[in-house]
Amino acid sequence: MKHLLVPDLSAGKGVRRTRGWHATTGVWLAVGLLILSATGLTWSRFAGGNLAAGLDALDARRPALATALEGASAVGGGEHQHGGAPASAAVDPATFDRVLAVARDAGLSGPVEISPGEPGDAWAVAQTDNTWPVGRDQVAVDPDADAVTARNDFADWPVLAKLSALGVQAHMGLLFGTVNQILLAALAVGLLCVIVWGYRMWWQRRPTRRDRPAFVGAPPARGALRGLPWWALLVGVPVVAAVGWALPGFGVPLLGFLVVDVVLGALARRRDGRQGDPIPTAS
Repeated sequence: MKHLLVPDLSAGKGVRRTRGWHATTGVWLAVGLLILSATGLTWSRFAGGNLAAGLDALDARRPALATALEGASAVGGGEHQHGGAPASAAVDPATFDRVLAVARDAGLSGPVEISPGEPGDAWAVAQTDNTWPVGRDQVAVDPDADAVTARNDFADWPVLAKLSALGVQAHMGLLFGTVNQILLAALAVGLLCVIVWGYRMWWQRRPTRRDRPAFVGAPPARGALRGLPWWALLVGVPVVAAVGWALPGFGVPLLGFLVVDVVLGALARRRDGRQGDPIPTAS
């Protein structure tokens, strides 16, 4: 157990020392790689869709900012410019300053993004500070009354929505600034080292050596799954099945691997059975 967390520095030169560095580094990298995998799921096609459906089912989405103004009516009904495009009123640049001042008075500090609303809607002002502690509050400002009509505070978001937003920023190296980027760089370098050590282990145990004439190395012994305790199978199989369903990019290759493994195992048992049959003799 000790050498899973700390490499065996007493090991002599050769595959044992390489394997120690490979295994220990891989264990530490697994934590960061799992975090990167989990936070990157929102961008994937199938897993991201399942994640979005789960958030909808749990009502854990990021709340939307209400920008509709009470009593406002649509402007410009039926009037069109050439080409069928609806007419749009010019925005006074001074309005941005007034809306920003109202948002500052409402507590929105740091960098913000101002989005002018359609006629009859309030303007949206959103914090864009993605560095911890993040600033993601939003307010809707009536540009005519210079008043806040609605707000959406990060503190009021559902827990899963907060974790999703923070995870994405950590994934992109923004959440903790330079420290975050250094950790991601170290993770990338460590992964490269693990890959190189993996090839080095193969080279150190390559089958073309004089003492290893086989074309490939011996495969692991079969039956490892049957050797697990019953409680591990009872918990592990449903969990793996659920994860495979939620993450098809993981589940489909795993299912294919299991099918191939079962077929190869059946063929091996059949071949061993034939070799064990007695040779018939002529009477």
